[in-house]
Amino acid sequence: MKKLLTKTVLFACCLVGAAHAAAPPGWFVYVNRAPSTDFEAGTEPSHRASGSISAFLRAKTDSNGFATLMQTVDAAAYQGKRVRFSGYLRTKAAGKGQLWMRVDGADKKTAAFDNMEDRAQQGDQDWQHFDVVLDVPADARDIAFGLLLQNRGEVWADGLAFDVVDKSVPTTGNQPHALPAAPVNLHFAN
Repeated sequence: MKKLLTKTVLFACCLVGAAHAAAPPGWFVYVNRAPSTDFEAGTEPSHRASGSISAFLRAKTDSNGFATLMQTVDAAAYQGKRVRFSGYLRTKAAGKGQLWMRVDGADKKTAAFDNMEDRAQQGDQDWQHFDVVLDVPADARDIAFGLLLQNRGEVWADGLAFDVVDKSVPTTGNQPHALPAAPVNLHFAN
C-alpha cells in the first residue's frame, strides 16, 4: 500500500510540473483549470508565531481555477473515527483562502467533504483559526486535505494539526445522504 501511495503522490507531482518544486516535503501542489505556473507555493517564516514556519499559496495572475497544497493519506488508521484538520489562515487580496478535507470510500467516491466554501476567508484577513471535521466511514480508502486558494491573491497557513476527535465535536462538511426511494413533491405543494 505504501508503494501505491508513493506512486500516486509522485504521479500527482509530475502533473503539476514546476509548481511542485517549492512544495514543502510531504506536500504536493495540484492546480485546477489554470497552468501550473499561474500559482506558486512555498514556506516562509511565520508572521503569526515567532520561530514557526508558514506555508503559502500565491496566484501570479487572476485565474478561474484554484491551487491546493495538499497531502493524501491512507484512511486505515482513521476508519470509523471522526477527524479534524485545523489551523490558522491569513489572506491577502484572496478570491478565497480555505482549508479542505475529503474522505474517499472503498468505491473511490467521496464519502465526506468540506472545503470551507461557506466560511472561506476573502480579500485581506488576519490570522484566524479554522476547523474541518469529518467522519471517516469503516470502508474509507483515503483522506486528502490541504490549503486551497481560489482565483487570485495569497493565502498562508500556520499551526496545522490533524487529529482524531470525540464524536461530540460536530462535523463541518457534507456527509453522504440517503436518496428518497421515490420521487417527492412533484406538484411543488410542499
